[in-house]
Amino acid sequence: MQVKRKSKSRRITFKTILVFLSIAVLAYLPLSSFMFFIKNDAFSGYFPSKYFISESINSNGFPWWNPYINFGLPQYGDMNSGFYSPFTWFIASLFRYTAHTFTIELLFYLFISGIGMYQLCRSYKFTKTVSYISGISFMCSGYMVGHIQHFNWISAAAFIPWCLWGYHQLINKFSLKNNIVCALLFYLFLSSAHPGLIIGGIYFFTAYIVFFYFNKKKTETETFSSKSFWKKNAWMFALLLILCIGMMVGYADIIPHITRGKKIESVSAIINPFSLQSFISLLLPMVTVKNDALFRTDISMRNMYFGLTLLLFLIPALRNKKNNNQLFFMYTGIFFLILSIGGIFKHILFPFLPLVNYVRLSGEFMIFAITSFILFSAFALNKFIVEETGFSKTRYQTFYFLQLGLLVLIAIGFAGILITHNGLFFNINDVMNKPMVAPLLKSLIDHLSFYDILVIEGIIQLGFLGALKKSLLNKRYKDLIKICALELILATLLNLPFTGVGQASVNDVDRALSKAREGVPVPFLTPIYQNKMGKTDQSEKLIGDWSFYNKQIGSLTKSFYPVELNTTKIIFKDSLSLFSVKPFIFSTNDSAIQSMKIVSFKGNAIDISLISNQNDTLVFQQNIYPHWNCIVNGEYKKPIIYAGVFNAVSIGPGKNFVNFSFFPKSVSTAFDISKYAFLACIIYLLILLFKRSSP
Repeated sequence: MQVKRKSKSRRITFKTILVFLSIAVLAYLPLSSFMFFIKNDAFSGYFPSKYFISESINSNGFPWWNPYINFGLPQYGDMNSGFYSPFTWFIASLFRYTAHTFTIELLFYLFISGIGMYQLCRSYKFTKTVSYISGISFMCSGYMVGHIQHFNWISAAAFIPWCLWGYHQLINKFSLKNNIVCALLFYLFLSSAHPGLIIGGIYFFTAYIVFFYFNKKKTETETFSSKSFWKKNAWMFALLLILCIGMMVGYADIIPHITRGKKIESVSAIINPFSLQSFISLLLPMVTVKNDALFRTDISMRNMYFGLTLLLFLIPALRNKKNNNQLFFMYTGIFFLILSIGGIFKHILFPFLPLVNYVRLSGEFMIFAITSFILFSAFALNKFIVEETGFSKTRYQTFYFLQLGLLVLIAIGFAGILITHNGLFFNINDVMNKPMVAPLLKSLIDHLSFYDILVIEGIIQLGFLGALKKSLLNKRYKDLIKICALELILATLLNLPFTGVGQASVNDVDRALSKAREGVPVPFLTPIYQNKMGKTDQSEKLIGDWSFYNKQIGSLTKSFYPVELNTTKIIFKDSLSLFSVKPFIFSTNDSAIQSMKIVSFKGNAIDISLISNQNDTLVFQQNIYPHWNCIVNGEYKKPIIYAGVFNAVSIGPGKNFVNFSFFPKSVSTAFDISKYAFLACIIYLLILLFKRSSP
């Protein structure tokens, strides 16, 4: 039975929401069930900052400065933290950040990525069949599955189709409402994105705007007005600039002070591309999780799978006549694919492309290639359904080509198993000896060889390919959606244990976090090397370096974190921190201090009461930074730079009251402008919503 081709309304229905929510829950069941946690970078590189923002807000402070990461850094300049994302503030303020809320936020981004692609396809007037398939393909694509641990890569990817949709609304029907919606969507993308994706987004969206201009000019010759077109863009970008002013000022403030604030001098330092061998992921995504020597890149960069359904239409569409939209997405997809591949291409292109030299991981650009190829193929699938062109000779050839490719790969798999005697079949006794389900599953996964996966997944994909062909020939498009969903759910579930989830549960992570004191408490005046309270080997395996969470200032050794101040290199130049035998506050003459007490502590401000019997220097082991201030006994004093890295101040004999505080006035002002502009936009849209709902 064929689904309806037209609908009176292209708004998202409750049924559509339920479909995508169900698929997101099923495809990412190891996460949505909370049985397993997001492994690797998620809790060591992305969660700590969100956790601190939450703890600071709930301690009645403001997270301008994070004192816990490698002797402190400005939180607003941490491009991994989502500091400017409204979703971060919503969760941090109302629910607090825990392993559970962090996981739910990630699942939310995956869910809205699918809804966004669905809605974008509906704006192209695609059938619901095509829109569902495209949305599912995007939500469960290899990029999403491969980068589960890279939180702000997923959160950024989720808004790419929404930005395209918002831009359609703006240009096709200009209004204040559409202007605000479009600007907000672009802001949500920028405030959620890793810097590399912001750079990629500049290229992608600029190209789309230019294409949209010339396409409109060509197809609407009588009604099109260049002046009106650019005026609409100008209004949107003006509002976007206001929304982004806080982020722009904050990032500009920190860039001169971080180790990654300069472009990469050697193109060879740009690493982890989408290797040529990884093209096998278009057919067999799970194969990419084994055989590192073959793929020669990080496991997260190898997968560009977006389903067999759209792949079946991508190959013929490359040969057939294409409309203007298809031409744009084809060339754009190829451009970003080349950027992702790296290799010789990076030596040719990267030196001549502005900003690209700041991106260290070539494979990061793959999301723009996948987005383009999904839309390119969706146009072809939609034409097939609407025009009922039938299964052409080219499509038959494509089907047999893919079928032959799978058969060859299966044969290679069988040959590899027999030659190497390595894999599940030859180790089945070791696997079945495990007494419990979790160890059994882990043993099963560990013993699967590259050749095992070639055989197993190849057979599965052959089955799906046959089912897709049958549905297309019989025009059973509801079945087509179900087959596509089942195929992508299975592919996601098979890949997640390798790319996204660890063995421990989300509850295990929260138990590890519970060993830290709540909020932003007053740190203990113990030597830095003793800052191990609550630390266990198991906790560090789950959540990364314990110094990010123990609510003590300073660490004995440098902790890996994506944002690193220039002074951090000096602090840990001899592997151990400079003054690890001292507390985070100490005087240069210990015998001069008769007593010392921390009166209050708020992360970016500390009050100290002490009695000294002579002139001395008080050292506060926090990285020097332009916005630190100091008040001694009510008198402002400019902080002294101690040992080239820490804040310090001179004190006199007798009783002293010392306040160190961090306040970036320019960033605060810009942040307030962005904040109030965002709230004004939301309030305006809510007023419109309630007006429409009223009788």
